[in-house]
This record gives sequence, C-alpha cells and structure tokens, in this order.
Amino acid sequence: MYVLEPGLTQLHPIAPIIITVVFSVCIGAIWLLCLSLIIASFGIIRLHPIVLRLANQFIYGLFPLSLLIGKVRGVTKDQLRQSMIDLINHLVMLDMYTVDPKRILLLTPHCLQESSCVHKVTHDVYNCKQCGRCQVGSLLQVAKDYGCQFIVVTGGTLARMKVKEARPKAIVAIACERDLASGMADVFPIPVIGVLNERPNGPCCNTTVDPERVRAAVEQLIGRKNDD
Repeated sequence: MYVLEPGLTQLHPIAPIIITVVFSVCIGAIWLLCLSLIIASFGIIRLHPIVLRLANQFIYGLFPLSLLIGKVRGVTKDQLRQSMIDLINHLVMLDMYTVDPKRILLLTPHCLQESSCVHKVTHDVYNCKQCGRCQVGSLLQVAKDYGCQFIVVTGGTLARMKVKEARPKAIVAIACERDLASGMADVFPIPVIGVLNERPNGPCCNTTVDPERVRAAVEQLIGRKNDD
C-alpha cells in the first residue's frame, strides 16, 4: 500500500482507504479459513457445516498454488492430491450429520471392471454377474446391502452428468489421485469421501479397490458406526 498509495490518491482521495479495507478483509478471511482448517483437523471444537464447506472450498482454491510450491520443493502432484483428498475426507467425516442411504451415490470408474468382461456395466450396473473377477460385484453388493445408488462411469464429463441426475446428498467416489481431486472440486458443495484405487496393471486398466474401505465410508455417512 505504501507503493500504491500515491497513484491511488490521484484517482480519488479515499481510494487508498477503500483498497486497504478490501485487502484487510481478504487477508483476514484467509487467516480465518486457515484457522478453521486447523481447528477442524484436530477436532478442537465442532464447527458449523457451512464453515467446513467454506474451508473445503478454500482448499480447492488454494490447490493450484500448493502445486506450484510443491514443484519447487520437489513434492509430486499425486502426493499433494492425496494429501488434499485425505484432508477433505477428514473434514467430511467431522461434519456430524447422517445421510439417508438412498441419497448416497457410489461413483466408480469403468476401469474397475475386468477389461475382457462382456457384461458392460456403464449403462446399467446391475448387468454385473458378481462373478468375482473384479471389484464391481463386491461394490454392487455394498450398494445392495445399504440401498445406495451405484453408478459406473467412463469419464469425468459423464460423472458430472450422472451426479446431476442422481442428486445425491453425499458421494463415495473411487478414482485415481488426479480424477478424485478434480472431481471433488467439480461437485462442490456435495460432500465427497474419496477412495483411491490401486493400479497394478497401470492407469485405467483393470484397477482395483478394497471394498471394505468403501463399506466403511458408507457406514460413516449413514451413522452406523456412531450407533454401534
């Protein structure tokens, strides 16, 4: 402001004061959101869901800067994405409200299905014969057990369209670091619990996931663990 003040004064006598107030509010909001993240992460006090959602949005907005800093510090993009996913998962689980299982959407990529399988599940997941050759059948069983919606998609565009159609109150999404990080931001403010897949055959080909992690995420959202 010391540098900008002479030029701003020439525009209008009160311009420096207005810009100072605006900058101060923005900086104060950033520090408040940072403090909220710290408080929420350590569970010091329970924050209102709206504050947690704003904190989530702050993470998404700050992520490009985090990638730039990480590049300088030698931290990979996937490491930063995984850290962001873990933090958002933690914040979602702290948002202590329960969701009707019918309003929970299990969202998975088609690469979880065995590539040689003739029973394609992208149009109708109930085409799956649950033969055990891939995890789609196990995830379908989780959906049946709790009455959740279950969709298998071929890409991000279709995923966003299906989310709009399903209108879930919460999502359990399975994907790689890149797709999860971008997908979580795309569907905000819908709370998402991200579960990273494993890629023993490389990206986008016969990937795997632990169905029990997905089951645990669903139980967390419906409050089963709290009741036990």
